Amino acid sequence: MTAIRPFISVRAALCFVALFVATGVQQAAPEADAPSAQNAPSPDNAYLDGLRGDWDMAGALLGKPVKYHARGERVLQGGFLRLHLTDLGAAPSYEAELFLGFDAHAGDYIVHWLDRFGAAGARVVASGKRSGQTLVVLFPYAEGAFRNTYEFDPKSHSWSLVIESQAAGGAWSNFATYTLVPSKT
Repeated sequence: MTAIRPFISVRAALCFVALFVATGVQQAAPEADAPSAQNAPSPDNAYLDGLRGDWDMAGALLGKPVKYHARGERVLQGGFLRLHLTDLGAAPSYEAELFLGFDAHAGDYIVHWLDRFGAAGARVVASGKRSGQTLVVLFPYAEGAFRNTYEFDPKSHSWSLVIESQAAGGAWSNFATYTLVPSKT
């Protein structure tokens, strides 16, 4: 009986490989780092490309100091700039991936914010416009909107991110502020 088990395992593996090849599934090529034809170079995509690379991110969340490492890179054949945030605390408590893209047809930016809190917070997609070096996007959550303002400072090659939350009465208050500077590591 023990001689049959290895045969069954090998046979199962061969069936999986045959099924994989038969369905025409090909090995994925590395994702291009350049924008696709739909996301051709433009001032709007160049603005997002300013977030490419490694960043030291420091600021305050609800008044408490926080530090993150951020890494920006083009993904999905250049369709989005992914900004991966990792908490640098002794016991990391937060991680997020932001997907920022420009929709040339609609003339606006789209942002998906996915984090460790799961699917419930990922139901809402932000959209917004850029004016000069400032991009403002709005996440219209049912419990109250969040407004993110990204601003690039070309002189210092740094970014700021201000996140505001809207109360039921419509007033905006500061939720978080961050500064991103090129990483020293």
